[in-house]
Parts: sequence; C-alpha cells; structure tokens
Amino acid sequence: MRWPAFAAIATLCLALPANAAEGGWPEFSYPDGGFAAQYPARPTVSERAYQTMLVPAGSVKERVYSVDSGGVVYMVAIADFSVSRPTENRAIDEAARATIAKGRLTHDVSARIDWHYGREIRVEDENGTSYTNAIFYIDNKIYQIEVIYPEKNTDPVGSAGIHFFQQAFRLLP
Repeated sequence: MRWPAFAAIATLCLALPANAAEGGWPEFSYPDGGFAAQYPARPTVSERAYQTMLVPAGSVKERVYSVDSGGVVYMVAIADFSVSRPTENRAIDEAARATIAKGRLTHDVSARIDWHYGREIRVEDENGTSYTNAIFYIDNKIYQIEVIYPEKNTDPVGSAGIHFFQQAFRLLP
C-alpha cells in the first residue's frame, strides 16, 4: 500500500516544476547580461540611471529586463559598477535600503546564487503592493531579481510566480 502512494507523490512533485515552465514561462537567455530567466512573456529591455552614493557621478547605467503580467512586474535589473568597484556589502546594502524605503519590511534574509552572497528583501507598501527583491553583487554588477506584486492584479499564476521567477533565474557561464 505504501509504494503506490509514494510513487504517486513522487510523480506529482517531479511534474510540478515542469508544468509551471510549460505553462507559458519560457526561458530567455541574455549572454550580454550574464543570465537566463523564465518569464511569462518576452521581456522588454530598457536602460536607465541607477542612483547610487557609491560613485562620484551619483549614478551608473542599469539595464532592466521586465514583463508586466496582469499588473505583476517580473524584472531583472543589472547596475554596472565596473567604473567604481564598491565593496560587495556596501553595494548590496545600498540596494536593500532602496527597496526597504518603499514600505514596511516583512522579510530580510541572506541568499546565494552559485556561491555568490546576497539578500532577499520583501517589503509591503500602504496599498498592499509587495516588493520581493533578491539582490546580488557579481562581477562588479548589482543584480536585482524583483517581483512587484500589487494587491489587485490579474496575473494568472498568482503569488506562486514570485518564487518561481526568482528560483528559475540562473547565471550563465
């Protein structure tokens, strides 16, 4: 009796990640950004200034890869610090403070990607929007893997997309 139940549970557990990926979340690879991630649709790519106190100019170039799915924004943002080379902790802490400034901190833990140290921050603002941001400093760049999740949205995957998006992120060799 135990073997059929175990086999059924094992099959279900193995099928869940595949079904999530097959349900419309293809992987997009960006060798110039050094990463690949699964998004619900093809991301738009834009550039903007990343405000920082860690460089004399006050900003560095940031490239943003994002998708808005029913009001939920899935985003990888990469700020290039190659001109100033701040320490890892200062760069991560500055990015964390910017996220924390958006609302009430509900989650702040250390995180790792391929042995790279980082932090995962979750903040909720007064409107019920949550900001979940995994922050890493890799090769003189700040990687922020962020999901902005408004309380009212029509994203078909619901809040499960937050962790799926962050866990499906991978660095390219």
